[in-house]
Amino acid sequence: MAGLSTALSSALSGLMVTSSQSAVASKNVTRASDDGYTRKILGLTTDLFGNVRAGNVTRTAEKKLIDSVNASSSDQAGKTAIYDALERLAETIGDVEADGSVAWGITQLQATLAEYAANPSSLPMASQTIAAASTLAQSLNMAAETVATVRQEADTAIAASVSNINTILGKIQELNTQITSGKQSEVSVPDLMDERDALIKQLSSEMGVRTLAKPNNGIAIYTDSGATLFDVSARAVTFAANGAIAPGVTGNAVYVDGVQVTGAGSPMPLQRGSIVANVTIRDQLAMTYEAQLDEVARGLVQLFAETDQSDPPTLDAATGLFSYNGSPTVPPTGTRYPGMAAQLRVNVLFDASKGGNPMLLRDGGANGAAYVYNSEGETGFQARLDSLTSLLSQNQSFDPSSGLSGSAPILSFSTQSAGWLEQRRSAAARDLDSSQATLQRASEALSRKSGVNIDEEMATLLSLEKSYQASAKVMTTVDNMLSILMDIVR
Repeated sequence: MAGLSTALSSALSGLMVTSSQSAVASKNVTRASDDGYTRKILGLTTDLFGNVRAGNVTRTAEKKLIDSVNASSSDQAGKTAIYDALERLAETIGDVEADGSVAWGITQLQATLAEYAANPSSLPMASQTIAAASTLAQSLNMAAETVATVRQEADTAIAASVSNINTILGKIQELNTQITSGKQSEVSVPDLMDERDALIKQLSSEMGVRTLAKPNNGIAIYTDSGATLFDVSARAVTFAANGAIAPGVTGNAVYVDGVQVTGAGSPMPLQRGSIVANVTIRDQLAMTYEAQLDEVARGLVQLFAETDQSDPPTLDAATGLFSYNGSPTVPPTGTRYPGMAAQLRVNVLFDASKGGNPMLLRDGGANGAAYVYNSEGETGFQARLDSLTSLLSQNQSFDPSSGLSGSAPILSFSTQSAGWLEQRRSAAARDLDSSQATLQRASEALSRKSGVNIDEEMATLLSLEKSYQASAKVMTTVDNMLSILMDIVR
């Protein structure tokens, strides 16, 4: 009788364990396609009588692989942001020999100016040269507007990232409390840990992170530079969005728990993620290109400025064909005037459509009698036009903040600027391809280790079904034998 009871107990425990194992395997199959779901395994234990019992459900999560995916995700998000921004900026240059680019505009101005110099009495040629100058100024205006937009969008993206980070950290705190408290809930602890890992992956897209395991399946989260984001409680990430970013001015920094993590002077600068990328776009890439455009505009103002023709000269040079908000003052050589590309325009005194006189380009005098070059009023006067044509081909000094050669003809400088931007766009495309491939490999490695293989789970279910049938048969047999014994006793 004791033997039958033991057999019945063993069969019953087998049924219960098999049922629990089947439930776990079925759940694995059902959620196999869920992003972030890790394969679950039911642990087995034995009781005092040697019977098998269901233990705890655990995850097949590999921390090193999860960390690798998070790092790759962070890198890929940053590279995507930089590439997209450079693509936007590259729209301002197109083909340097195509209609609309700054370099093309300078080439057209040179060509029309040379034609005008060959026929200095021609009012139509004068008007054509003024029109070419106006088109060039508009090209610089539009390019500067695009740069300003890209910088402002990067700043807005930083603000959105910070808001998202704080939301994610709040959710992680809630989940971490449930996980570490040990309280029973409708969702199992391993599933809650999956949810927490999914949130950390989202967090890693915004900034580089690393994690540290804590007691009771808890976790602490730090930036890739070491600043604390979460440890028992979420830390505040703060950023003051810039309403409007002035040319040549860097934007505000991001702080984690009061520690500056972006920008100059940061003791713990972030290394990866969309926040770092957008700060780089806002304060480095776009601002350097902005400086190049400003320097082209300053160079044009300086080249076409009028000088005092008195002997000896007593007046300072004054803006001529090209003007800006600081006119008639001519900015110093080799020093950037922030925002000049956005402000550049053709002086209305030269524009016939606005009541001006295009012949001022040949004769001078926009700033008064002291600045008249054609003092005799000669219709064939071309000295001023020849001088301007020559100046366009001569070296100028440019501000080092432009990141380009310090001395070059203005067309060469503009072409270098286009090449500078294209080189970085091309490099960003390669970096993005590389980061996407790295993320894919890391994700595949994690999936192989922690993901669900449906074929394996189905095979497990079939095996469990056979085990269940065997245990059920044992119970049926024992039940029959007990019935026979009871009949004999009666």
